[in-house]
Amino acid sequence: MRSRVAKNLEWLFSPKAPVVSSMAAFARTAAAKDKHELPAGFSGHDYAVYLLHIGAEIEHLLMVQYLYAAYSLGGPQVPRARQADVRRWQEVILGIAKEEMAHLITVENVLRLIGGPLNLDRNDYPWDAPFYPFEFALEPLSRASLARYVVTESPEKWPKDVTADEKKEIYDLALAGQSMPVKRVGVLYSLMIDVIGNEKLLSDAVFQPDTLPYQASWDEWGRAYRQGERGATLSPESKTPDLLIMTAYSRDSAVTALEAVAEQGEAADIDPDIDELSHFRRFLQIYREFPKEGDGWSPTIELAPNPRTQGGEGDIPGTSYIANDRTRRWAELFNLRYRMLLVYLSHAFRISGADSRQEDAAARGMIVHRTFGEMYNLRAIGRILVKLPLGPSPDGPRAGPPFEMPYSITLPAAERDCWRLHLDLLDASITLNGRIATHADATEKDYLKGLAVLDRETIAAIRTILGIGGAALGPSAMRGAI
Repeated sequence: MRSRVAKNLEWLFSPKAPVVSSMAAFARTAAAKDKHELPAGFSGHDYAVYLLHIGAEIEHLLMVQYLYAAYSLGGPQVPRARQADVRRWQEVILGIAKEEMAHLITVENVLRLIGGPLNLDRNDYPWDAPFYPFEFALEPLSRASLARYVVTESPEKWPKDVTADEKKEIYDLALAGQSMPVKRVGVLYSLMIDVIGNEKLLSDAVFQPDTLPYQASWDEWGRAYRQGERGATLSPESKTPDLLIMTAYSRDSAVTALEAVAEQGEAADIDPDIDELSHFRRFLQIYREFPKEGDGWSPTIELAPNPRTQGGEGDIPGTSYIANDRTRRWAELFNLRYRMLLVYLSHAFRISGADSRQEDAAARGMIVHRTFGEMYNLRAIGRILVKLPLGPSPDGPRAGPPFEMPYSITLPAAERDCWRLHLDLLDASITLNGRIATHADATEKDYLKGLAVLDRETIAAIRTILGIGGAALGPSAMRGAI
């Protein structure tokens, strides 16, 4: 978390206070804070926006870490008898990552409702993040990382089937190598809900129901998922994500949306056999099944931690520079498509999805479609990267998807220029695509060829929207915002 963001939470994390000694102390301090007292320089509305920004950043960070952990699973070293288990773990964690993206979208909807700027930003490697649950790391899945995920998503009161010994083991593993206690995300959501639900801090006038057409809805973003099921692509035993993409039109609906997000993460699921499992319960199940040291096998490939494309060897401690030229080109393409996803997602909140001109509805539909397309591209390129070497030698650790943030994801002020930004990114991708194809194998070339075709089709569609190759951009879309 950026220092300019974290500095306003010093009352929770002052080294002079006992709040960093344990999770219980952290929770007590947050709960004891006068709910009507605001940090200096904040109004109630501004403080709500601030907390939602932190929530969005945490959902974003958790999503990419869970994706990296899922990509690390598998490989020829997995015994045949355990391959189905490893595939199931991968699908479960990928599902949780998708649900984290839905949480991110829901937080953005609440920001849109109360007139706050959206936040899709994050740091690349925020090693010391005061409100972040644990030190950010892109790393292969392990019992230690699973323990951190379990604690992060845990409820205040753990279910009875978790013994005291098991809980202590999980906490001890979670804290290993960490410079601060591992924190529950639920603490932040409780504070957000308290602030947004407090009429003394936020007046009813803050909530703008006319932003509803600009918010992301489940009908648009939850497609291909049947609510209540978690059916999967790789394992018939796993089920598809239950995407909680919730719109908000009032104080009560905003609180309900945030409560639902918090519950999906940390609900204790007191009955361990029920179908609707929280993130806490699903990570706990994998933790219990995951091999211990000395079991004689590993479910993960040798994936480099915290891969990066910028700088050189040893420039940033704790990271892994991708020194292999061919691999680095793929990683740069991954970063570019990651930026494209964030820009498409941000742009979707600028165009109305209901009661608007046909041209605007078509433009928003294309943006939503391309956002989904980039999700699939990231998975496809990620699967390629985990097979490619980190260094010049073909042996040694594999590279993974770097998820490096771009220099900016801020959209231009004018709607026309937002579309031109998409054209710039598509043009850059086609150029990079050609460089990679020179040294790609047959399977990689097939993917790159298909990607280039889709990019050119998108360029043609945007040119039509801009009126360069067809009809001009609709008046409502040109306004771009209320």
